[in-house]
Amino acid sequence: MRERHYSGQVLRLKAFGFPVNIHLTFLIVLLFVIDSGLSGIGIALWTLAIFLSVVLHELGHAAAVRRFRGHVDAITIYALGGVTVWRELDVPIRGWRRFVVAAAGSGVGLFAGLGLYLFVALGGLGARGVLFIPSPWSRDFFFADLRGEYLIFFAGGFIWVSVVWGLVNWVPIGGLDGSRMLREILIKVLGPKGDLHARIIGVVFAFAAAYWFWQRGSTFVALILIMFAVTDLSGYRARRPPPGLHEPGARADVDHEAATLDEEAD
Repeated sequence: MRERHYSGQVLRLKAFGFPVNIHLTFLIVLLFVIDSGLSGIGIALWTLAIFLSVVLHELGHAAAVRRFRGHVDAITIYALGGVTVWRELDVPIRGWRRFVVAAAGSGVGLFAGLGLYLFVALGGLGARGVLFIPSPWSRDFFFADLRGEYLIFFAGGFIWVSVVWGLVNWVPIGGLDGSRMLREILIKVLGPKGDLHARIIGVVFAFAAAYWFWQRGSTFVALILIMFAVTDLSGYRARRPPPGLHEPGARADVDHEAATLDEEAD
């Protein structure tokens, strides 16, 4: 069912040899950014910062798969994140290798985001850069936009998305990379039943986080988190492979920043 990732695409690119598809739903990002009160240039740069950060995240997954001699079929960028569809070839990608693949997305994003922040903090974008971007998770978007400091504006947006959402992605919430990383640890400790345990823990974390956001008026974020976790848990039975699927070259998998059904790549 891998072709689902290609339906609805509006643009196809190549990045470091990996095919990157831009899905129509990515335009939903504009609905949130347009209502932010930014200028037209600010909206375009904020959208570009989100796009580049998500692509870089998925390239991290893809590079890890390539390093372990797997094959990446495609990267697809959606409204709420990205998906990397890959499969094993001659060498099984299991255990710690699968853990590394899951962790590599945020790892690359954090490296790039923190590296750019260090450049800014050392004065690479001048005194205003230090003023407008006081920390990786804090930036004065509207003031930078108002003053026409668009390079600083873009840098702040890219740093924020790469660092903040990179760290969030390592939280063991169902559907995020942190849940996949926990899954590999628990499978190593508990055997196959560790898969289900990790998904259940992901649901618990998701509902706790959803409640936190709901209490602060972010109902949409709360619903998205619950959807991620429930989708991940419901995919448990669908992911149980039929006989022969674990033969070399027969497996496909998905690593992503946001929620997408794992079984879509199986």
